[in-house]
Amino acid sequence: MADQPMPHLGFEIESIITQHGIFAFLVNTLNGQIQVMYKSMTASPFDTHEGVMLAFFVALFIYATASVAEIMLRARESIYHPIVSYIRLFASGFATILLLVILDPVLGYIISVLWGCLFARVPYESCKELQELRSHTAQLGQSLWTKLVGVLGYHKEEEPDQANRSAV
Repeated sequence: MADQPMPHLGFEIESIITQHGIFAFLVNTLNGQIQVMYKSMTASPFDTHEGVMLAFFVALFIYATASVAEIMLRARESIYHPIVSYIRLFASGFATILLLVILDPVLGYIISVLWGCLFARVPYESCKELQELRSHTAQLGQSLWTKLVGVLGYHKEEEPDQANRSAV
């Protein structure tokens, strides 16, 4: 078993930059469409789609936080950065779909159901990676304990046989 699992190609630097670009393009395009749609209206999207806009900003905050955490974990060469990458991808997709819900609610909800089915594997992948990390940590702990016991020279003292004691 290798010390570190093979990284997913979607989490390489070039792929991450492309993913950020696609997300920025989608948000910018959908935002422009929303502005055109609401230009002739007196209400704003915050008035007509209050819950959707709140969820969008929460998803956007999670995306930004996960992006920063991913950079920090990648710089430390941590094995946890794929989990944060999945969270970032999940938040970016959710934010984009929420903007689509404002433009066309029926299409937005249909795509959100399809998107939810596609991304149902994200928790599965994350749990699988967490289990691998847990087993790796347990192996390291056992190895450390074995080395510590060897260095300290701690051995369980054998008790004299009770039968020999009573005979004397």
